[in-house]
Amino acid sequence: MNNQSLATIAPERLCPREIASRMAYPATLGIALAFVYGLHLSGMALESVLFAGFFFSLAMMALLEIALPFRNDWKPGWRDWAVNAAYFILNGAIDNFGKIVVAAVAVYLAPAAEVTDPLALTGSTLLALLIGDLLGYGWHRLGHISSLLWRFHGIHHVPTKLYMFMNNTVHFLDLFIGSLVSGIPLVVFGFSAESIALSLFVSGFHSFFAHVNADVRMGWLGYLMLGPEHHRWHHSTKMDESLNFGSATALWDHVFGTFLYHPGECPDAVGVAHPQKFPGEHQLIHGYLSPFIR
Repeated sequence: MNNQSLATIAPERLCPREIASRMAYPATLGIALAFVYGLHLSGMALESVLFAGFFFSLAMMALLEIALPFRNDWKPGWRDWAVNAAYFILNGAIDNFGKIVVAAVAVYLAPAAEVTDPLALTGSTLLALLIGDLLGYGWHRLGHISSLLWRFHGIHHVPTKLYMFMNNTVHFLDLFIGSLVSGIPLVVFGFSAESIALSLFVSGFHSFFAHVNADVRMGWLGYLMLGPEHHRWHHSTKMDESLNFGSATALWDHVFGTFLYHPGECPDAVGVAHPQKFPGEHQLIHGYLSPFIR
């Protein structure tokens, strides 16, 4: 047998970067969940657990963008940082207010967890995640279908490059209503406060992780969960490619026929098909006001 034949049957050897790309998603999510669960076991209040876990996750994603950049031309400049920092402060307050409303309702109405078994908590959290994802899917898809709602949601699609921090570029009403739509019904359905908190954390994690400018390869997990490889297509300027409306899981995109997954590939351009109909991506105040101006 010659050397060429041996090379043909030899197992594929992955370079360190390829291994890191394939491990990035499960490692980042796993570490974040372990961090949050550890804080929960320590007796910290659920609101504080979510707050600490959120910033811990953002720090890991920022490091991921530095270590495994996907596109150099998508790295944010100083204007991108400045505008998104303002969005982060303003929308962060609004989004936290929405989550506080959900948490307040949960404190008074959601039953306390009767079991401490991690498997039981995991099961109820997954179910809450799927239901919340379905509700979020519906609201997100309406934002693309309705011309009225698109005035608000389209603000998020204006940027022409994707990176973790640009997830903040979103209209405050779109963000606030979305938080209530996907959170309040979980209380009505009787989920425990712990299950609701963890499901909201996983959903929030994916909303930022989907935008990371990092070479993340989901592999077979990409048929179950949504990540950057899916969300880049959602931001495509071509409407027939702008799919994947789920937040965390791919289930509802499979069910409703909006799942699009081309591992390792990227759309020709991201943004909106008609940018002249929206304010520029660095015009924060105009972006907030434009949906109300016909």
